[in-house]
Amino acid sequence: MRIRRSTIGSTGAAVLAVALLAACSPGTTASDSESASGASGAADGALADVQADVEAAMEPRDSFEVPTEPVDPSALAGQTVYYIPLTAQNRVFQLYGEKIGEALDTVGVDLQVCDGGANPSQVGGCLEQAIGAGAAAIVTDSIPYGMAANGIEAARAAGIPVIIGNQLPSDEQPADETLAYVNAPTSEMVATVADWMTVDSGGDATVVLQKVTDNPSTVAFAEAGEEAFAENCPDCTVVVNEVSASNFPLIPSSTSAAILSNPDTGYVLSEFEVFVQPTIAGIQQTPNAAQIEIGTAAASLDGLQQLADDQQLQADVAQNFRYQGWATADAIFRLVAGQEVPEYDVSYRLFTPANIGDIELTEEAQASGEWFGPTDYEQQFAALWGQN
Repeated sequence: MRIRRSTIGSTGAAVLAVALLAACSPGTTASDSESASGASGAADGALADVQADVEAAMEPRDSFEVPTEPVDPSALAGQTVYYIPLTAQNRVFQLYGEKIGEALDTVGVDLQVCDGGANPSQVGGCLEQAIGAGAAAIVTDSIPYGMAANGIEAARAAGIPVIIGNQLPSDEQPADETLAYVNAPTSEMVATVADWMTVDSGGDATVVLQKVTDNPSTVAFAEAGEEAFAENCPDCTVVVNEVSASNFPLIPSSTSAAILSNPDTGYVLSEFEVFVQPTIAGIQQTPNAAQIEIGTAAASLDGLQQLADDQQLQADVAQNFRYQGWATADAIFRLVAGQEVPEYDVSYRLFTPANIGDIELTEEAQASGEWFGPTDYEQQFAALWGQN
């Protein structure tokens, strides 16, 4: 099944306007000609479908779904929830924490941030701190279960429910009465970037995909991009370059080596925006650097400003952290109350030079959630919590 995804720039639109018609040679029969024309038409249609998905991903949403069953969070009033991001230095993690805090504040619950420091020992220390403080709940962000298994299991054993954010659910540790996952649509976001490259290239791109190997979720997100190319761009060449947050200094050299081995490279798909700068350093070491475009996911304000300045970054997918923060607070309340935690309508939006001018590139606009559509879901969540 084809997944609906991303956006298109003017170059891609122009490419799609050219019909991919098969010419008949003097010895071609009528049936052969019809067959060739039919195959070409099918290819045109498939690419047009991908273009439609890309254009849809560039638009803001009209509305967002919220659960329908009320939940009573009054038992948590005056208590503290701990938020443990992989690293508190990343602006998107800061934004997610801020939005969780805003939502919790509506019912009198405090939020304590503890920086995971991108270090298993420091993450474990944060979990110990939360347990010692008698936290009402713990939210981890972009931390795989296996990275902090002992601490998470200790928290659950102490009766403290744990929400894991921005990681795919673990088959070994499924959601239950003490554990829930609030997922971002990261697989779809990476696939959307792949679809944009498919459309922008007219279905014939050579792409270096920067596959982050830090944990099973990051691997799966990159594989979603690979699958999108395989499904929607059979004529594309995808070169996988494995990278890791623990080996940032090696990214420029491995990127340039991948491009030099594939001199037709026209695109680099950086799985996360945080990897774009070392990726650019690698691209600049190659002869065709000026012709290479970059697409990425997990957009920040800085990245979108870079895109607006007409740099090599040409496609960046942003995640609706405001909605996700309120959804995470809702998940905490439901987990504590013993209610089922639903899947939440966390959205994303693809930005390219074609639509970046439609939004305000300010901290205030980023924090407001206005990039993605209306924010009346806040009132709807609050009503479910008995606050309206």
